[in-house]
Amino acid sequence: MTDANEASALHTLLDDGWHYHDSQSERLARELETAAAAPVDAALLAPFLHLATHTIGEHLGDWPRAWRLGRQVLDGQTPTAESARAWGRVYVAGVLAGAAIEAMSWELAYLDAAGVDRGTALLDLRFLLVGALLGSQRIDEAASLYVAAAERIARVPGADFLDRAIATVSNNLGWELYELATRPPAHDAVVRLCADTALSAWRRCGNWIHEERALYLCALVSNAAGEHDAALADADSALALIAANGQRPLDAALLQLARAVALGARGDGAGRAQAIADADAAAASLTVAELKAQFVAARGKVVAAA
Repeated sequence: MTDANEASALHTLLDDGWHYHDSQSERLARELETAAAAPVDAALLAPFLHLATHTIGEHLGDWPRAWRLGRQVLDGQTPTAESARAWGRVYVAGVLAGAAIEAMSWELAYLDAAGVDRGTALLDLRFLLVGALLGSQRIDEAASLYVAAAERIARVPGADFLDRAIATVSNNLGWELYELATRPPAHDAVVRLCADTALSAWRRCGNWIHEERALYLCALVSNAAGEHDAALADADSALALIAANGQRPLDAALLQLARAVALGARGDGAGRAQAIADADAAAASLTVAELKAQFVAARGKVVAAA
């Protein structure tokens, strides 16, 4: 197989792998290890190690294996601004594999090659580490490091890739904490920080759907904290975005349910009933069974809570 064909085959594997990385993680891990027997094209280093560390480290829980594969793939390679994040992901794998001291050379290689302010690059690494901790279900550690990292966002020059890391990690950690069956009081402030930070970051780097989904999380967090006026404001802002930009029937229905909770908590029974009716109307156009079930479950919780 020629180098061009090998690169094309690997590109296809990386694209297809995301479709089954969670359901067939061991299969994909073996495929990636087989592909790593040949040198990986420099342009594919970052996406290769993103998929590999996520699949092997987070889904299979085998960080030593991810660490070995990462070192193998990067052996003899030289980091560039385009590929630097590959070294960052191997650094994260090394830390979680228990090889923090050895992993520092990969951290330094990333910082040297990233092509941005070192504070920006270092903060990116910390958010990558938070994401990996979260994916490994090490929630308390993820939350602790997240707070320390989030406090430094305003202190470093911005960059689109950092904003996306902040937005994604804040969103994922925020939802994880919000959906805990029992959330320790110490995490109440963290879930609020996650929701607010995700919204700010998505407004910098995302689209209107990212923003309206972030507003939905903010509305839920506000309702949980008893801040029902804020929940209504966030839900109304999200609904306005949908009305101005396109059709999102499930999102619109869930936002109406968030409004129903807030209105009910404020003693507005008629407003609550109307919001539930509006939710039903929005959900009526859903055709996918999974989405219908998601709405029915959320509606049931709102009705039962009343």
